[in-house]
Amino acid sequence: MLNKTGSLFLQTALYLANLNPKIEHTNFFNRTEAIHRSADDIVINTIYNVEKGTDVAAKCYGELGCYSINPPWTDISRPVSQYPESPEKVKPKYCLYTRHNKHFCQELIYSDSKTIYRSFLVPTHKVYFIAHGFLENADRNWIRKLTAELLANNDVNVITVDWGFGSSPPYTQAVANIRLVGTITALLINTMSTKVGVQPEFCHVIGHSLGAHLAGYVGNILQTKFNRKLGRITGLDPAEPHFSKTDPIVRLDPTDANFVDIIHTDATPFIEGGLGMDEPIGHLDFYPNGGENQPGCDKGMMNYIQQEKNSFIKGIRKFLGCDHVRSLEYFTESVNTQCQFLAVECDSWKNFIAGECFDCDDDNRVCAHLGMNSFHTVQRQKAGLGIIDAPYSRSMVKLFTITQSEAPFCRALYRVTVIISNSTESIEYGGEIGLFAIELKGVNGDTGFINLFREQHFVPGSKHRQVVAGINVGRIKTAVLKWEHRMTMNILTWRFGKTLIHLHEVHVDTIDEPRQRIRLCTYNYVEPVYSSVPVNLHNCNDMPKNEI
Repeated sequence: MLNKTGSLFLQTALYLANLNPKIEHTNFFNRTEAIHRSADDIVINTIYNVEKGTDVAAKCYGELGCYSINPPWTDISRPVSQYPESPEKVKPKYCLYTRHNKHFCQELIYSDSKTIYRSFLVPTHKVYFIAHGFLENADRNWIRKLTAELLANNDVNVITVDWGFGSSPPYTQAVANIRLVGTITALLINTMSTKVGVQPEFCHVIGHSLGAHLAGYVGNILQTKFNRKLGRITGLDPAEPHFSKTDPIVRLDPTDANFVDIIHTDATPFIEGGLGMDEPIGHLDFYPNGGENQPGCDKGMMNYIQQEKNSFIKGIRKFLGCDHVRSLEYFTESVNTQCQFLAVECDSWKNFIAGECFDCDDDNRVCAHLGMNSFHTVQRQKAGLGIIDAPYSRSMVKLFTITQSEAPFCRALYRVTVIISNSTESIEYGGEIGLFAIELKGVNGDTGFINLFREQHFVPGSKHRQVVAGINVGRIKTAVLKWEHRMTMNILTWRFGKTLIHLHEVHVDTIDEPRQRIRLCTYNYVEPVYSSVPVNLHNCNDMPKNEI
């Protein structure tokens, strides 16, 4: 994201990351004073102390445990670490929402079981926890929307984890505070389990950014303190700074729940403007659009400022956070969509786009649905298995998919192979430089034109393959292919008459159900495709024998 717009925006991002929204409307000098004052009051540990061998005492908060800032909590990847602030300062709030109270909070307190007894909590129903990130609180539109989607999907319990008093700057303090919030959340789950019978295996913690690592602490404390294990954690673009390349105990990892799924949407290195982690840290790690730059997040800073009614601060935050926020937008959409949101295991985005990983029937490859239904891999669906009630068998599986640039984001995946003819006419004419686009037509509609490949030299006999995304048209019947000639400074690309290319055929594979593999041809099998003239393609198997 920011690597395209320069280091000025990176500096702006770092500055804004240390703005407390509660003091946003004060002047610059007052804000700066408040930031420094909050940092001066806190004991910190540094990599300098670690290298000297200094042993820093742990800080304890009674039944909430003791918190060390010795290694691995301080190391080269997190050169400054702090103690969590006191429970009275952080004071996380837990609001229960059910179908009986969709719009008003029933506060749950781990140390007061009456708040649980008197609530609408249904112990036999699934429990979803939603945890926000840095500079946020639970009164965010995305949390309200996700809560509504979860309640619309099923009769469940939704609990929002509001740690807004602990999410203020400096960032290192917020990083420390999620350790305390993770412990309190684990204590609440244990109280719910011992007092009313909620099963931790049926609890699902959904965390965005710092909230993703908070979820990891919940799972870890449940295991180490109560010998219980969470059913599932979903990490929505887990925060990179102070977590990347750290010891697993410091961050979210696959041991924190029976099933851990991650959606990476802003995995560009932090120094280049990314906020999320790149390395896989779950059982299934999804990288939509490669996991770095999301389509639709390149509209320009002024566009976002205008969207926020000309508020520079809000506009720049939205601009800088667009990729980071897409993870929660994808997940929220996945809760109730009929679209499959299918992703495919592959070793790299490059190989996925090139169509090297496009077979869900391969027993060694995982295909799974990004988002809400990701625990239902295609293989598990075939086996008729449902909720994860035991540790997932593999970990750090990288999966890729493609989304639309705006909601609804989910799209079907197609692998398109264009084969250039090696006929005598094609060889005599020679290759051409240009661009292809295809429109797929099926029983449920058409995709509109989808660009294929990069501009390149298409030579006789060559094959070109790419995975693209479009609306799910169902069973494909026909297609329209368009080719545009391009001239370069190379005199060999110049043409003074009609430009054309000799097409052999086009293959299209689908991965969404129902699966299909179709060969498409022109009516006249040897007719050339002229630049800027769309050509209709039909199923080769339906063509008269003498035409193919």
